[in-house]
Amino acid sequence: MICGNSINQMFKSYLKLFSAIVILMVSISCSTDTTEESLIAGEDFTSTNIRVLSIDTFSVQFSTMKFDSITTSDSSRLLIGKYADDDMGIVNSSAYMQLNTYYYDLDNEAVLDSVGLVLGYDTYYYNDTTQVATLNIHKLTNKMSTDDTYFYNTTETAYETTPLMSHSYVPSPNKDSLFVKLPYTFGEELFNDIRDNNITDEESLYQKLKGLTIQPGTDDNGSIIGFSTASEDTYLRFFYTIPDELESEEYTYDISISSYYNNIKSDVTGLPLEVITDQEYNLSSSASDGISYNQAGIGYVTKIEFPTLKNIYDISTEGTILDAILYIEPNTASHSDIQPLSEELLLYTIDQNNDLASQITNTTDVVTGLLTSEDAEFNDKIYTIPVIDFVDQKLNETTDTEDALILISSDYNSTINKIIFNDSERSNYKTKLIITYAIYE
Repeated sequence: MICGNSINQMFKSYLKLFSAIVILMVSISCSTDTTEESLIAGEDFTSTNIRVLSIDTFSVQFSTMKFDSITTSDSSRLLIGKYADDDMGIVNSSAYMQLNTYYYDLDNEAVLDSVGLVLGYDTYYYNDTTQVATLNIHKLTNKMSTDDTYFYNTTETAYETTPLMSHSYVPSPNKDSLFVKLPYTFGEELFNDIRDNNITDEESLYQKLKGLTIQPGTDDNGSIIGFSTASEDTYLRFFYTIPDELESEEYTYDISISSYYNNIKSDVTGLPLEVITDQEYNLSSSASDGISYNQAGIGYVTKIEFPTLKNIYDISTEGTILDAILYIEPNTASHSDIQPLSEELLLYTIDQNNDLASQITNTTDVVTGLLTSEDAEFNDKIYTIPVIDFVDQKLNETTDTEDALILISSDYNSTINKIIFNDSERSNYKTKLIITYAIYE
């Protein structure tokens, strides 16, 4: 809103505080029509008549877009696995890493016994962990490189066709770690070069080992598992002895991850998402059976717009927004214990090109949407999202913009969780925007 002068502005600020207190004392129903309560302010305050309206007839428009790329090199997690999903297609995540160590020093008499890759579970998983999975470990043929300081979910680095090792396992994400034994000849060459001072620093190591990638099995259909990137959790471990010692003792020497990224992709052939070919394409929920899509890691988000928002001025241009809440019903049929809903979502804006613009904040913190139970008996869930800051911004903009809202989780670049939303019509209008509007005369 634009106020006529500074006196009106001060009056409206006072009125907003007063009206908010009054609303706590007045029951306002939320029907599909505008509900009105006429309140007369106290004589000591003002003789102005205040009308408080609760309005839920604004259009809430959903569409699905996909970011061209998202960073995955600062997520502190390796994501590895593959599964088929009715909504999102075949989801595939592979990890790429370069290795380094703090010291390049081994006893001159050291002899390698064995070598293996230790992958520390970080408890994250998505989908069915009861299925056997395969880890194909390949040597990179090129050094990992990027045009800037980040690697992305779309980044790929060339690697040898034949895996160094293929390892089948049943994921146990609540355990400490997974050990994958590697070929002795692979370890022996690296170990001896470090012992003989042929490898003395990161660059000379890269000349011998440019890095590793872990690819899921071609036929895997189970889960995606998270492994830690911390040096104390995930590392290449050499077991060795020193033969001339009086007491036989086995030693270890570790090389840990220095840089990494996750390549995450999906095959959506035959699904509504197939038509999204670039970041600027918007798939309307009306063209996807009344649903819209969010998926972390890959880049799908639901774009939320309120095309009739400024119709509020048809009621009165002299008013104050006291509250604005967006309710979104998730499609619970698309979720389960192994594909859980995110409990909390962050609110961002995107511009007319679907580029990320800014995070929505209020005077005290970032704005979050929370998953709540609408009806515990029937396990009905609803996301409740305070959007008053965005609504105020849209109503007070001097020129119309095409910015919109999106909801993403705080771990959007380090997980692959999906959320399917029901639009207003499919949710029987449980998905709706309710604005509490105070009018003064």
